[in-house]
Amino acid sequence: MKKVVSILAVAIMTIGMATSIFQDTNNEVEYTNDITKASNCDDCSLPLDDRKPPKKII
Repeated sequence: MKKVVSILAVAIMTIGMATSIFQDTNNEVEYTNDITKASNCDDCSLPLDDRKPPKKII
C-alpha cells in the first residue's frame, strides 16, 4: 500500500511540474511575441518629415 501511495505521489508531482513548465514556456512565447510586435515599425524607412506624428498620451 505504501508503494502505491508513493507512486501516485510521484506521478502527481511530475504532472504538476510538467504543467508548470508548460505554462512558463507559454508565457515566454507570449512575451517574445509582445516584444516583436512592439519593435516593429510601420514607417521607419520614411524620412523624418513624412512620418506620422506620435500619438498623444491620455
